[in-house]
Amino acid sequence: MTCTINASTSSSALVSTADGSGVLKVQSNGVTTNALAWVNFNGVTTVTIKSSYNISSVTRSSTGTYVLNFSNAMSDANYAVIGTGEITLGTTSLSIIVGKNNTNTTSAATIQSINTGSTVLDCPFVSVAVFGN
Repeated sequence: MTCTINASTSSSALVSTADGSGVLKVQSNGVTTNALAWVNFNGVTTVTIKSSYNISSVTRSSTGTYVLNFSNAMSDANYAVIGTGEITLGTTSLSIIVGKNNTNTTSAATIQSINTGSTVLDCPFVSVAVFGN
């Protein structure tokens, strides 16, 4: 069952929609404004999720490469994935999190942790958010 709350009767209203998936979508002018999934995990060897929303699991497929599996599928594969990682805890040695080779599907996203020298590395602290419609 879908439940929709409109703040106005105009087409540019603030809309909040929840469906059977349990994912709440807050929309303004037809664009979803909240993260549809997010995760904080340790990505060294055996992945350990510290906290998450709409992420069922994270799999390390190779060094610095992780697959985020969604608990509830995205409406399409055209979502944005953003994130950050810390290569060495307690230092300023940071990495960026990037999507990998257009591998997004409605059920999973593949990401990589890359340092400033363009080296793919495991990170003990990774935070990722997913935005889309």
